[in-house]
Amino acid sequence: MYIMDFESAHFGAGTLDSSKMTFSADRLFSALVIEANKMGRLDEFLSLANQDDFVLTDAFPYKARPFLPKPIGFPKFDQVDLNKDVKEVRRQAKLAKKLQFIPLENFDYYVNGELFKDEEFKDEEHAVTNIVTKNQPHVDGALYQVATTRFLDDTALYILATESPLLDEMMTSLQFSGIGGKRSSGYGRFDLTIKEVPENLESRLTRSYQGNVMTLTTSLPTDEDLPRAMNQGSYLVIKSSGFAFSTVSNQNYRKQDLFKFSAGSTFLETFAGQIVDVRPLDFPHAVFNYAKPLFLKMEVKG
Repeated sequence: MYIMDFESAHFGAGTLDSSKMTFSADRLFSALVIEANKMGRLDEFLSLANQDDFVLTDAFPYKARPFLPKPIGFPKFDQVDLNKDVKEVRRQAKLAKKLQFIPLENFDYYVNGELFKDEEFKDEEHAVTNIVTKNQPHVDGALYQVATTRFLDDTALYILATESPLLDEMMTSLQFSGIGGKRSSGYGRFDLTIKEVPENLESRLTRSYQGNVMTLTTSLPTDEDLPRAMNQGSYLVIKSSGFAFSTVSNQNYRKQDLFKFSAGSTFLETFAGQIVDVRPLDFPHAVFNYAKPLFLKMEVKG
């Protein structure tokens, strides 16, 4: 488990004046590719990433313990237990819609629709978004706004990955380079802590499983697995896009769009995923989009 303690960052949400609280695995992977290239170890890192057992997750909040994404399609509030007060179930269904992340210890309660106290249902505050007005250097009157995510003192982000000496070294280096936008302004740098995954989380992580699972990575099945995943899953499809910079022409080129299942999507079995080359047309080298998932086994009652 890699715990990343940020002060502030810009995790772009499509425009400069918006910023997300977390980031997806493909953004981290791209940053690691750049870091590996600077270290002269790009081929070594790509070889590691393409191994079947290599996994990488999206980033999620860490606040004394790990939080998980809200599982899509759960709980089944439409399957009402007649022993429960219907009005209370509906009230809690409204509360559930507001949640983004769930503490690990409450995850099973949430999945199975078990009523718990309002303070446990409350979406804990992990970060705040600020709008900063900046002036473009050497251009009079060229003001623009940048949204920044500022993390509260007790909140960090964590990612899960197949730990290796190479990845440890690259993550250690990346903390000084930073991740996200506006790194030249000092955003996106973090203090790194590497620790063991808690046993109550590690025991439920899987790459291959038949049964209810939730993906912890924004990911995409292979063409062979895609129809089965779509038929059996509850998911949100998101578009991954952006630009790739060419040092040859000194220009940005728009990458190919890629549509993937968001973290928190749920399925009845796992799939392998892939790393996709999304290079622009006639671009001089590969541009990789990471889409290999790690899953969490779900304990669904009934």
